[in-house]
Amino acid sequence: MSDRHLLWLLLCVPVMMSLVALWVLDEAKVHKPLFSVTNLIGPTVQSLLSGGGLTVCTEDMGTRGNPICFHAARMPMAAWVVALGMRLLGDHYLWVACFKTLLLLLQVELAIYLVWRWLPRSGGRRMLVVLLLLAPFAMTAFLADVTNLPVDEGYSYSFLAAAVALLLVGWRLKPAMDGLSRALVFAVALDGLYLSKSGMLPVVVVLAVGFLLVERRVGLRWLVVAVVGAAPLGWAVYQHHASGRYSVGTSLDGINLHKGNNAGFLEHYPPQRGDSVDRYDFELNRGLQFGDEWSFDDYHLRAALEYLRAHPRETLEGDVRKLNVIFFSFEKHGGTGSSGVRRVIESAGMVAFRLMLWTAIAAAVYLLFRGERSDQRSLRVASGLYLGVVVTCALPFLAGFAYTRHVSILIYPSALFCCRVLCGADASSTTGE
Repeated sequence: MSDRHLLWLLLCVPVMMSLVALWVLDEAKVHKPLFSVTNLIGPTVQSLLSGGGLTVCTEDMGTRGNPICFHAARMPMAAWVVALGMRLLGDHYLWVACFKTLLLLLQVELAIYLVWRWLPRSGGRRMLVVLLLLAPFAMTAFLADVTNLPVDEGYSYSFLAAAVALLLVGWRLKPAMDGLSRALVFAVALDGLYLSKSGMLPVVVVLAVGFLLVERRVGLRWLVVAVVGAAPLGWAVYQHHASGRYSVGTSLDGINLHKGNNAGFLEHYPPQRGDSVDRYDFELNRGLQFGDEWSFDDYHLRAALEYLRAHPRETLEGDVRKLNVIFFSFEKHGGTGSSGVRRVIESAGMVAFRLMLWTAIAAAVYLLFRGERSDQRSLRVASGLYLGVVVTCALPFLAGFAYTRHVSILIYPSALFCCRVLCGADASSTTGE
């Protein structure tokens, strides 16, 4: 197969697999009104399209009889994408889901293209790289992110993949993109990552620092720092305008921390198949009244911190369970359950996911502590950056609570890091040069 034909295969198979998965996973939602999409996405989009910003007044956060108007509950990326889809295609769940799927896949396609330009000459390693690029699209944990409208990971996975690819591979392939273009695309990817989920801010910082390590041109460094810094600064200003408080997070951060740090947590975590910790929100709010979103957020933040201070043993036990969900469990936790053939496929995908994740982590640790060799320095930097991404992706959910989808965003970065290792010193064999 020629290199050009291989590129078309690498670009087309993910699209086809994603669209098939969209139909299979979301068939029951085809006739669902988009304004009813869960996780506050539907009402937020409705408010956005009617000129009300990101405002949503609801009791869905467990405050029965006490509706709270949230102006700062969600990062804006999901609402922007769904709202744009509705503007273009109307209130048709399947069409908007297709739009979202294809739009976010563009970043993954960029990552695939960058790796394709650095395919190894060796037939065996070349085939392994191709399999690594395509394997995530056979894992339901990853496909759920690709096709999902309501969850933040359905948006952040894409920007993370693009940023990691640009950092690990893109800077080695100067003919693919000039320095200014790479820097701008990288900075925009980090902004998209942050605006998809505030918990990704630590990952954004690690990747931005990684850019400063690999880019020697001072002007491009300052450009990326300015563009990346504009997102949290702009969001904080918007938060103050909309809700009265400067914040780089959201007004749900407090309850998300409290959900994973309370007296009843160990009784129902990890959640059973098809269950979630969200249905216990009412217990955390029982007997309380809140005047606004920030009093709600402040209360839950204080309650979580008090629990952490007063219950170190239970906290440690909870952390062990969260680490198991993040790094070791072969069960899917959070979201809908499955059965029959679908569950078999899901379980096989989880095994493949864990194998890929731990292969990448083991390789990164080995390369990071390997003896100093000049031709291995770039691999050591890549290894350190990959491990930094893994740690900073895990930390927010170790602090709060973890579902499988929270860590599934590491699937494609793990595949990309394995590709980087396999490509090794084959920079001279870059495809298309």
